[in-house]
Amino acid sequence: MKRFKFFISLLAIGLLSFSNTYAKQLSEQSEVSLLTCSPGDELYSHFGHSALRFHDPLNQIDLVFNYGTFNFNTPNFYMKFARGKLMYRLAFAPYRDFLPEYMRSGQGVTEQKLNLDLETKRKLFAAVIENYKPENRYYHYDFLFDNCSTRIRDIIEANVDGKIIYKENNAEPKNFWNLLDHFMERSRWIYLGIHLILGSPCDVEATPYQYMFLPDNMMYAFGDATVLNNGERVPLVSNTTEVLKPALDYKMTEWYKRPGFIFGILSLIVLWVSIRTLKSKRNYFIIDHVLFGATGLVGWVIIFLWFFTDHQATGPNWNILWALPFYFPVANILLSMKNKASYFFFFASSVLLLIILAAWSIIQQSLPNEILPIVALLFVRSIYIVKKLKIKLI
Repeated sequence: MKRFKFFISLLAIGLLSFSNTYAKQLSEQSEVSLLTCSPGDELYSHFGHSALRFHDPLNQIDLVFNYGTFNFNTPNFYMKFARGKLMYRLAFAPYRDFLPEYMRSGQGVTEQKLNLDLETKRKLFAAVIENYKPENRYYHYDFLFDNCSTRIRDIIEANVDGKIIYKENNAEPKNFWNLLDHFMERSRWIYLGIHLILGSPCDVEATPYQYMFLPDNMMYAFGDATVLNNGERVPLVSNTTEVLKPALDYKMTEWYKRPGFIFGILSLIVLWVSIRTLKSKRNYFIIDHVLFGATGLVGWVIIFLWFFTDHQATGPNWNILWALPFYFPVANILLSMKNKASYFFFFASSVLLLIILAAWSIIQQSLPNEILPIVALLFVRSIYIVKKLKIKLI
């Protein structure tokens, strides 16, 4: 989700010192808007972004609040980020600084003005200011369940008099992968990477309410929502404006740059080498040191994200069935030893990989098909090693 690079410099505004006054003085001219930013090219902006705008021309207030920022200077930043322990925070910026950021990135911005009375606007603004206090502004970000969109939805729901009623979704039920894949289709490498690190929780059917973890879905939900108060229903959104049109040319990854094609060609080349050298004295086990070693490292990453982080969506992850962690370094050691233990290890590996390939489509997780050529190659090389070691041992 989009983070502001400029928020640190804006702290000098000293919002907290006069926030209570602002909350009381929001005039009849004040407006509250949901800002939805379209997806960008960078990974952190791949799914779009949400922010909340308070505009009061009479009191010269025009501020944008967002829950998608974090501090790069946090001690052990990368380790905390990987383990899901990095604290995200609420930040703000003047609206005049908000738009240029998206102009430069080529992302679009849609503004939905909320249909709120003055008392609710003041109440909501006061709640956001309270949320911005140092003891309240930090939170544990969760990609699926607690992010820059859901935080805005929740604080609006908590401060609107009455109940927000979202339009019933009669479309075919979707799981989290169905919702995410739409944003990843144009970049198959990002698609592959996210399908490797996120696990079976993404295969769970999401409720329409949970759809709103994605900014676009929250924008659509707000556009159709009504507020029920004392028996009267009014639209939640009074006006929708496309402030910035997307300027990005969203091109699909060319077929020859897609991981499935590249892995397929690589696998065919190694298969050809394997067939040519099967009955010769050459074995090219260097291929297997790299192949099984790299696969094992992927497995250890999956284990780390599954068992040693706070991320809710990274485990269970059944990619572990083919990316066996003990391929690194056990497979490398046994390849060097070339003994009976090596033979039985790779024989067992070939049987397991054959079962996985046969059951690929029925495993209870959306495993990425792009990685199938690599899994098939692991099977082929396991058989190859067994054949080579059998000849040697005899």
